[in-house]
Amino acid sequence: MESQAGDGVKYIPVSSDIPHLLQSCKIRQPIPDNPTAAWKRFTKRTASRNQLKTALHARQQGLCAYCEITLENTEDQNIGSHVDHILPKENHQALTFDYDNLVLSCFATGGEIKADEKDPAPVSCGHAQLKRTNNFDESLFIKPTDSDCERYFSFELDGEAIAHPNLDSSDIDKAKHTLKVLNINCLRLKRLREDTITQLYQIVTELQDDSDALKRFLMLELQETKSFINARKQHVG
Repeated sequence: MESQAGDGVKYIPVSSDIPHLLQSCKIRQPIPDNPTAAWKRFTKRTASRNQLKTALHARQQGLCAYCEITLENTEDQNIGSHVDHILPKENHQALTFDYDNLVLSCFATGGEIKADEKDPAPVSCGHAQLKRTNNFDESLFIKPTDSDCERYFSFELDGEAIAHPNLDSSDIDKAKHTLKVLNINCLRLKRLREDTITQLYQIVTELQDDSDALKRFLMLELQETKSFINARKQHVG
């Protein structure tokens, strides 16, 4: 199958429909002196926190902005979600309450899945070590709000996310850096993606002699609310 652009980060369109409690806070504190303290005060309020997470959940169609897992995943354990600053507020105080710098990422705290010998680094996305500690090169980091972000990535049958083979060398560096920062190729995510891709191919094969059933199946499986939607589109779209 011809290689198409896939996900590594999922495109999240910018929006003018900003939650009003967030907008009010931004007006009051356009550039907070202490962004960490200011953000904690905002999220400590249940109404503010819930309104923002609800808006982000709808904007992202229920998927993590980085790995595209469904945020209500309860098959093995519900790892929850948190609001993540795409670019760190500590370095960009003016972006502390900027809606376009905020996304919903999987993992509530990062402690929901413990490392072990089989998977030494299972935490990904906003709570991955390099992302959480702001230890990355912003000039190489591909943001979910970049309109062309999905073109940088492709998927192998074993679930590994790679730099798209059609990229030039500078864009390959960006893709590789972003995948590393977000730990998109942790064993946990690779296995989940591989299982998804394998199951899709199995069912497509079973339905290949029934075009109507196959069409209905693909319509359901290629909805934008499905986990790993870009990997799905790449392989069976």
